[in-house]
Amino acid sequence: MTLPNSIPVRSRFRFSLLFFAGVALLLHYLLWGAVSDIAKPATSNPVSEKMVSVQIAEPADTTKVVEKAAPPVAKPVPKVITKATPKAVTQKTTDADPAPTTAPSVAQDSAPTAESSNEQHMAGSETHVSKASDESPAAPDATKNLNADDKPAIEIKPPADDSLDLSGLSILPPPSGKMNLKVIYVAKNMNPVYGLGEIQWSIKDSKYQMQIEASLDLLITTLRLYKLQSDGAIGDHGIAPQMMSETRRGRSETATHFNYETNTISFSATTNTVEMSKGAQDRATVFMQLAGLGIAAPEQFVAGKKITIQVAENREADKFIFVISGQEEIQTSLGKLYTWHVTRPPRPGLYNSTLELWFAPAYHWYPVQIRNTEPNGAVTTQTASKIQFNTSTEK
Repeated sequence: MTLPNSIPVRSRFRFSLLFFAGVALLLHYLLWGAVSDIAKPATSNPVSEKMVSVQIAEPADTTKVVEKAAPPVAKPVPKVITKATPKAVTQKTTDADPAPTTAPSVAQDSAPTAESSNEQHMAGSETHVSKASDESPAAPDATKNLNADDKPAIEIKPPADDSLDLSGLSILPPPSGKMNLKVIYVAKNMNPVYGLGEIQWSIKDSKYQMQIEASLDLLITTLRLYKLQSDGAIGDHGIAPQMMSETRRGRSETATHFNYETNTISFSATTNTVEMSKGAQDRATVFMQLAGLGIAAPEQFVAGKKITIQVAENREADKFIFVISGQEEIQTSLGKLYTWHVTRPPRPGLYNSTLELWFAPAYHWYPVQIRNTEPNGAVTTQTASKIQFNTSTEK
């Protein structure tokens, strides 16, 4: 009965023995691999040794590259590092050559390359400029062609200033006389204020004197607005002022001098001098100068005609443009008067008020009405109420 059971026992023994043998082999293999990796010699991999040596030597080599490459390149150190370092590292890693022999050559070769590229770029720019300068002589030809094409437009272009100068007009000063005027001052949101004005004109022995006064009546007192006094002679271009004084309310008296020897106008209120034009006038005589145009030749008054007169004030002398608007009939204390209306429109930068004059041919072209409109809308109107002529003092 023991014989049949002996076979299974042996089979189990053999299976166990094979199992333990396999486990032992597996353990032996694993232990052998671990021991072999630990006991592996340091010189067994030449590539690793080479890489380690390069990494250790790289900082010292980079310093050498900066020190040796900077003097010949003559550029700041940061630029040499950025240009030389990448090539030096690549050279060491791929070729595995000693760093001291390769780094200087790389720095010396790379820097000139960058310089040469910059020089080529600059040379290209200079070439472009030189080409442009070489082509510049062609510009005059193009301009000539344009001028030739635009020549008709230039010829038919109207002049910027179509006004006439007094030097080409006939002038005969009006006779001596005295004119009284009624003054009305009207301002916004104010009641009209009334006053009196007076113009005295005297001419004798080719000399003249002129005086203008204007005042306002304020209940129990009279407020004088201004007074102008002008003296001078009668010259080739009509009235030739020599000195004008001006007194305004609340201001000191100022004087304007006409220097015919130096052909200049000077002022007491400033050190500035202005070149004097032919037929230049002051603020007072400009009225009688315009009247002299009608006395000398009435046909000189034509609607739409513009006349330029240099008018000197207390600090400056500007060229005023007077426009002959046309004929008008106005109502005065002397009755209805047939007049020529002349306007000096405002011009920004020089004068802002609008001056209007009405000349009556029946009264030796005296300005029987004068109106000044300020930019704020205030209007001062002076209208003749009485005119007296005195021809006995003239010569």
